[in-house]
Amino acid sequence: MPRLTGRKLLLTRSADDSAEWASALAAEGATPIVLPCVRSEPLGDVALAGRLAAAIARADWLVCTSRRGVDRVAELAGTVLPASVKLAAVGKATAQRFREHFGRCDLAGQGTAAALGAELVARTDLRPGARLVLALASNAGPDLAARLRAAGSTVERFDVYRTVPAGPLDPRRPLSGLGCDTVIFASPTAVQGFANQIEVDRTGQFVTIGPSTSKAVRARHWDVAAEAREPSLSGIIESMLEATHA
Repeated sequence: MPRLTGRKLLLTRSADDSAEWASALAAEGATPIVLPCVRSEPLGDVALAGRLAAAIARADWLVCTSRRGVDRVAELAGTVLPASVKLAAVGKATAQRFREHFGRCDLAGQGTAAALGAELVARTDLRPGARLVLALASNAGPDLAARLRAAGSTVERFDVYRTVPAGPLDPRRPLSGLGCDTVIFASPTAVQGFANQIEVDRTGQFVTIGPSTSKAVRARHWDVAAEAREPSLSGIIESMLEATHA
């Protein structure tokens, strides 16, 4: 029997990101409801495009942690990359986007930037002094770059897009009218976008992807019903199941 049968789960990621999660949750028996609470905006101009292309030309690895990052690299630097540059991605979807734009992906990490960093550091071909280019969201954390630098790599980070919260609604929609029993947050930005749109008029079950998102939820005096130990959809599902059976 599917593990989430009967659950009505509100997804607050962007529409395209939520679509991927919705399919996985439906396979677990849940009813997913999509309410986009974040959106992305491209960053960069001709000058950034030139710097990025030059950095990639001298790099050993190009690293992207999202599909949008890969899209922006293709837009800014073009779809023809030096054969000497290896491509690393967070997750299957980002790896697939690399293949769509560039015809290959050399390393698909398991779900998080931290996990990808560990996999890169463990590789025997990541020699000391290796040059890595990171193409990220402007609000992505510093941990990936720090992990790689600590291993002796040279890292150049380029912020190629940003995520922003959904704008305010007036009046806001009541949570009680959304038909969900649980709200899933995957970032502090989504918490802000949700608060801009929704009036929390009843006690809600809020589930988060990790500590920084939980902090954003609690800052609004909302209770966190469950927090994923691992920042992924599977981690979120496990945290919900543990909270249900506690």
